[in-house]
Amino acid sequence: MRPKRLDIFILKSFLLLFVAAFAICLFVLLMNVLWRYAEDIVGKGLSFAMLAKFFWEFALTLVPQALPLAVLMASLITFGNFGERLELLAMKTSGIPLLRIMRPVMVFSIMLAGVSFYFQNVTVPHAAKNLYSLIFTINEKNPELEIPEGVFYTQIQGFNMYVKQKDFDSGMLYDVVIYDHRKGYENLNVIVSDSGYIETTSDKQHLYLHLFSGEQFGQDGVVDNRGKPYRREGFREKHILLEFNSDMKQAPDALVSSQAMSKNMNEIKHTIDSLSINQDSIGRGNMAEYRVTAMNTYRMQKADSLAYEKLTSRLIDADSIFAVSSRSKQLEIKSQMRTKIQTQASDLAIKSTNMYYGDRTIRKHWIEWMKKITNSLSILIFFFIGAPLGAIIRKGGLGIPVIVSVFTFILFYLTSVSGEKMFREGEWSIVGCWFSVMVLSPLSIFFTIKANGDSTLFQFDVIVEFFRYWFGTKVSRHLVRKDVVIDDPDRDKCLGLLKDVRMSGKELEQSEILTSVPNYVNLFFGRVDSSSLDELNEKLESLVMEMGNSRDRVELDMLNGFPILQIHGIKAPFERKWVNRLVGIVFPLGILFELRAWMFARKLRRQMTRTVQVSENLMEYINNNKQDK
Repeated sequence: MRPKRLDIFILKSFLLLFVAAFAICLFVLLMNVLWRYAEDIVGKGLSFAMLAKFFWEFALTLVPQALPLAVLMASLITFGNFGERLELLAMKTSGIPLLRIMRPVMVFSIMLAGVSFYFQNVTVPHAAKNLYSLIFTINEKNPELEIPEGVFYTQIQGFNMYVKQKDFDSGMLYDVVIYDHRKGYENLNVIVSDSGYIETTSDKQHLYLHLFSGEQFGQDGVVDNRGKPYRREGFREKHILLEFNSDMKQAPDALVSSQAMSKNMNEIKHTIDSLSINQDSIGRGNMAEYRVTAMNTYRMQKADSLAYEKLTSRLIDADSIFAVSSRSKQLEIKSQMRTKIQTQASDLAIKSTNMYYGDRTIRKHWIEWMKKITNSLSILIFFFIGAPLGAIIRKGGLGIPVIVSVFTFILFYLTSVSGEKMFREGEWSIVGCWFSVMVLSPLSIFFTIKANGDSTLFQFDVIVEFFRYWFGTKVSRHLVRKDVVIDDPDRDKCLGLLKDVRMSGKELEQSEILTSVPNYVNLFFGRVDSSSLDELNEKLESLVMEMGNSRDRVELDMLNGFPILQIHGIKAPFERKWVNRLVGIVFPLGILFELRAWMFARKLRRQMTRTVQVSENLMEYINNNKQDK
């Protein structure tokens, strides 16, 4: 019965905090969405019911992100509270290991990971469909306000639009680039304009796009072995009428269903297979076309070569013929060659862009497929980070646990976004989707091992001691007057120790061991002679121990002026000889430790000066008190 009651107690303590943490995390994530879409929502006359539906659907899609953070925060606070209230110590002293204490929450986290996976595969796609439909509907309410600056806008069906700058007062758009793919990417038209604006017609059924001072590039016709005709035209004004319906209707199913987030894993896999077959087909078609073009080019070059040989055999120079041609003929030849080059470059650019976005769409589907697994695994990873850290830090409440949770989640978010972006752009393999898991899994294992071994990691005293040992941070004495003193200090013995300390301090102040650069060979491969310093430190500590029983507050204040000598800093940095030798062999690393030893030597020299000064002052004070008495 005892372990069962303990499990109920632990799980109850965790669940109460988990519910509160989940609500807070979901609220914070939802507020981030509110700030992101505030400009898109405000001023469009949306009803309260539509706004409520929008936030409800968005909240459902954010649940997989809120669950890991809630588990992390709740486990940190729960086990931090156990440690702070000494409940964790009581459990351990009863013979219950930490992993056994963590078991009920561990089982709950495993079950929660399964629920999260099911939720992402079933509920989130349905919520995403509704959400995309709502966003489409909201954007249709006033589409001219949606066009952003500096990025491509794809919400107008059949068009990709780029606007460098926008005047919010007049509605004018500047430096506009439009890709018109209404006839398919194989018949893409590109429009470049200095300025323009967009408006809805009075019947609210069409968009009217007005463009000024620009050019249009395009290709027309059917693909054949001879390539495509190329068209280029300039214009002062151009007006495009687009079919549009601004009524508050749901988005077309085809548009919503094309989003990777609105599909479950089976649908995503089916889409990936279909897109891959389509990409392979397009790639083979492009390759066949390139081969035909290359063959035609080869034949033309061969014919030109034969013609050139005939000309040279008759001592006719083609360059000379071009040079003596009329100015109009030269311009015509240059224009023809420039047109051919631009046509080929444009054709290659369009095909390259088409293949790139096709591959990118496939990789985006793979990312969504993998996220359903990695988001579920992150719940377990965050538990094995939060629970051990809480047991190590032993601090509950909303202070340190919240800070640790935020930094851990930021690390998870940055690694997750970076890995997915690198994979989406084709720079990394699919391993990029697992980058966050690969980074945080070793941390969870490390913290679990440390906590199970009762590590003092992250405790303030241990951190202070670490910096004191390796970097020589200042440590002061804190002697206070004792309420009960059995034996008063022997003043004569103290005066003798003070004289020895003062004399030794003066000698060491000018000694070679503290004034010169440490010997590299002795530091790592031999032995540093610090016997005089050890002897002085022994006398100094004996003096402090003897006079620490003094009832005189002035004497105690003077004793606090004696520095704590950090003699270890000028010796070999590690206890094991083979480690010191290895560091000495790795020359750049050995230089750093030699500089550290030199830093400690300079600090010890200053401490010698301080020791001599305090010794003289204390001797004078003791002698004056004797005379007064």
